Amino acid sequence: MKLTTLQYFVAVANEKSFTKAADELYISQPTLSRRIQELETELGVKLLLRQSHTLELTKEGEQFLIRAAEALEKIDDLSHMFDNHDQDAASVVKIGYLANFNLSIMYQLLNEFKSSYPKIQFILNADTPLNLVNGLDDGEYDLVFNLDNYFHDLTKITKSEFLKNRLQIAIPLTNSLSNQEVLHFADLKNETFILLERQQSPVIVDYVINLGLQNGFNIKANYYVNNLDEGLSMVSMGKGLAFLYSGMNDGQLESKYHIKIADLAGSSPNQDIVMAINKITATDTTKSLLEFIQNKLTN
Repeated sequence: MKLTTLQYFVAVANEKSFTKAADELYISQPTLSRRIQELETELGVKLLLRQSHTLELTKEGEQFLIRAAEALEKIDDLSHMFDNHDQDAASVVKIGYLANFNLSIMYQLLNEFKSSYPKIQFILNADTPLNLVNGLDDGEYDLVFNLDNYFHDLTKITKSEFLKNRLQIAIPLTNSLSNQEVLHFADLKNETFILLERQQSPVIVDYVINLGLQNGFNIKANYYVNNLDEGLSMVSMGKGLAFLYSGMNDGQLESKYHIKIADLAGSSPNQDIVMAINKITATDTTKSLLEFIQNKLTN
């Protein structure tokens, strides 16, 4: 039994006319009549009573019409099952961001956007800089907040400045350098350091090591840590100095850990935090979110 045959029968039953049904279905009347006869033969019952000027359903025809209409309705539901799939998928935005950074403004702006688009759902995940770049490329993330200098291939990336960021140094209060607001890298020549494990942020580790070499000394690291809290805790105990970014500093770190945080003059200008999307795969929702944040930051 063909789906089109069911559609033909329902049309004839509703119109009570082969002529009107044929016009509605854009087929010839003889073809329509033949298909209904084939259906009756297949079922082994008469579905229609054909009279000179009228067309009536038999008892079996009435029963079959109900079931046929139900079947066609279910098939129509199936055909439209995923009509809203793209729209629903676009309402979920996967966001990756840097751990340890003070991104309170990010949460504030996401909440403002969600208040205007309540169906939007955000999935947020803290990740390493390299994973954020790769995740944006392979679709794991729709939007990322990452260090600018991690983005090298801009053919697929649209990025925009989010947060000014510069290199700083955390110093124990017992260290003679703790009375300085700004230091030059050469001032650190005789110091011992606490470094992040390289896999956590290879750019910052490689960057400070290269800065040391440029200033004529090797960075001496006695301790390696996995996060900012661990590093600053060790600084407060006098174990060494630790590098951090200004974007990690919420203004409370000095009092919280009883340490001094000084700026490092002459650090690279491309340490800023940017927000980025994949312009090839970005949905309209993601593009709207990026534009919304850009407008909020510039106004």
